[in-house]
Amino acid sequence: MTRHPPLPTREEIAELPLFEGLSTDRIHLVADEAAAGIALPLLLREPVLGFDTESKPTFLRDEVSQGPHLVQFATDEAGWLFQLRTPACRDAVCQLMAQKSVRKVGFGLENDRAQMAQNLGGEVHCLLDLDAVFRHQGYRKSVGVKTAIALLYGQRFAKSKRIGTSNWAQAHLTEAQLGYAANDAYAALCVYRRLLQTDETAVEHTIAPIAPAPRTTPRREEPEAARANAAEPTRKKRSSATLAVAQTIPLLRIFDVGQALAFYRDFLGFTLDWQHRIDANAPHYLQISRAGCILHLTEHHGDCTPGSTVFVRCTGLCAYHSEITAKEYSFMRPGVEPAPWGGELMEVIDPFGNRLRFAETD
Repeated sequence: MTRHPPLPTREEIAELPLFEGLSTDRIHLVADEAAAGIALPLLLREPVLGFDTESKPTFLRDEVSQGPHLVQFATDEAGWLFQLRTPACRDAVCQLMAQKSVRKVGFGLENDRAQMAQNLGGEVHCLLDLDAVFRHQGYRKSVGVKTAIALLYGQRFAKSKRIGTSNWAQAHLTEAQLGYAANDAYAALCVYRRLLQTDETAVEHTIAPIAPAPRTTPRREEPEAARANAAEPTRKKRSSATLAVAQTIPLLRIFDVGQALAFYRDFLGFTLDWQHRIDANAPHYLQISRAGCILHLTEHHGDCTPGSTVFVRCTGLCAYHSEITAKEYSFMRPGVEPAPWGGELMEVIDPFGNRLRFAETD
């Protein structure tokens, strides 16, 4: 079993050089319909986003939070902060949270998920709590973003308690608030990237999306009972749950990464989400995705058999056919044909004999 380094202490973290996050010019506030219309399509194209939320703090014992009031997403280049004061911004956030092809990564996300399901509604898919990855590695203590940055980058991630407990529901957010919120999401993305490089197995073993919570009205007259119920051990809650499959990802055997990318990325238009090799002489393992379809491509001989078939139920097949045939790929000219069960079918064959059957029913 791999032994991971011990977590740094608070005193050790204080001596580390400062982690440089996103500068002000790379942080975008999304507060109206026009800004949401610009941000949403850009973020939907990203396979992975750093994620966090902020809520106006509550100070009274029986007060129930109406948050989140701000939802943060981060790419490698920028931070996007959605103020949930307008329907357009709320709708954009709901679309991002429901998108199965976009992985949202952060720390301590169970409370964020519950608040969003409570006050926004809608489905939540592909939410990865990075603390669970560290638990899979064997760390018993909870690992937050400050500790993770210190452990993986040898740097100090600065967080101000005063800013963290400020009023996130106000219309005008200060520059300090914007930097605090954006870099929470950005730091989570940085931790995810480094974890993939150092321990991909732990990441993939904990990737199951957190299921959406039911939207219910909080019982204000019994706040203590509600909190006690929420604090029950996870093991007890799991015992009464039925099987829920989060996601199924087919594996396809490949023999040459260059040919695989020429077919799946350049011809079919999939995005290369990540790739991994244990060392320079080891076989490749890749994840690709497009429009909610996620595939793993592997050179490992024991993973699967070449010549497999994946059935992809979809819409927009004719438009997709026009898109890929316009590329004039040298080795494939697929056609769209009537399916025996109704609708239309397009089959493509990769350079290794694997078949993808895209089907659109009437």
